[in-house]
Amino acid sequence: MHWDILATVFLTATIQSLFGVGVLLLGTPILLVLGYDFTTALTILLPISLAINLLRVSKDYRHIHLPFYRRILTLSVPWVTLCLLLVTTLKINIGSVVGLFLIIVALKSVYAPFNRLIESLVRCERTYFVVMASSTA
Repeated sequence: MHWDILATVFLTATIQSLFGVGVLLLGTPILLVLGYDFTTALTILLPISLAINLLRVSKDYRHIHLPFYRRILTLSVPWVTLCLLLVTTLKINIGSVVGLFLIIVALKSVYAPFNRLIESLVRCERTYFVVMASSTA
């Protein structure tokens, strides 16, 4: 494995273990900027992110609200699967779309219009889960 991938994984896994997000949210744009395509970035980062999250969930499973968790899974997993299938089958380069979406999410706390956009999406829970799932695929 290349040193830049290892450094990205180490840095973002450390951040995710501390804050709950990092590997996908930060690792994806880092690898895209380093010249890796979106599918390669996901192939590298998704298993690591899942492993970290499963470890965290297994530790604190008593605090999980299962109906909400099931709702997230049933609304997002089909869209993630569909979008990944489309991106890989049609060879669509969505790096710039993903990058733009991540920038909007990152800047939401400092730029009020982005914050209002995300807050309006969160109010419509079903739409929010579908948009988040589609944008992460």
